[in-house]
Amino acid sequence: MAKPIDLKEKFPHLSKAPIVEAVIDIRVVPLVKWDETGLQAELKQRLPDFPKVETLREARVQIVPPGQPGKPAFEDVGCVGLKLHSNDNLHIVQFNKGAFVFSRLKPYADWGKFSQEALRLWAIYCELLKPTEVRRIGLRFINRIAIKQTTIELSDYYKYPPESLKGLNWPLAGYLHHDVMQVPETVYSVNVIKTVQNIPGEIGLLLDIDVFMPSQFAYNELRIIECLEEMRWVKNKIFFGSLTEKLIQELK
Repeated sequence: MAKPIDLKEKFPHLSKAPIVEAVIDIRVVPLVKWDETGLQAELKQRLPDFPKVETLREARVQIVPPGQPGKPAFEDVGCVGLKLHSNDNLHIVQFNKGAFVFSRLKPYADWGKFSQEALRLWAIYCELLKPTEVRRIGLRFINRIAIKQTTIELSDYYKYPPESLKGLNWPLAGYLHHDVMQVPETVYSVNVIKTVQNIPGEIGLLLDIDVFMPSQFAYNELRIIECLEEMRWVKNKIFFGSLTEKLIQELK
């Protein structure tokens, strides 16, 4: 049986791709003990093109059940990561205790530039925190299709549009549709969310595609790169499989 993922398959290039954010998320078990001060100094030296730094903190609250003595316990876990912004604020990277997260905001150029920058920053994360195990890999693309109209026919944009209850003829004022899919013969799953965002004079169709691999494996750089390429293929199959040919032509 042929492998369900075909990395040689070509997809249309969209000069007006509606991507508002692309994210790579790799959860790991690091070998190096967390050192906020040392890490911040290293990143300042290595990433002068990411000058804006935020400290990510975590807190835990233990709720006391009704009728039992005591007050809610609050615990400040402290710094769990550093969030860096590029000079133009289009790239955001998180160096967290157990995760590397890289985001590209619109305008999105292409996969080559996006993945190249992500892997450059990931290499620095690996040098500094030395992951021994990968627990999850995620690839997420959030698309927003802006339509300068006050009313639309969803069937003009989606191959399988949300519909109102048959027989009632009540107009669909909004929707939130969530699918969870498993890619056959692979370790990949996908969350697909469709919803609508209305602002005066414009309708925004949101198509959120989150491909993830929850399987754990020992750190292997080549496997991580292979997974990202395969997950990109999955994302493209869902994206182009969701939209009408009319809309795809408009986005070219």
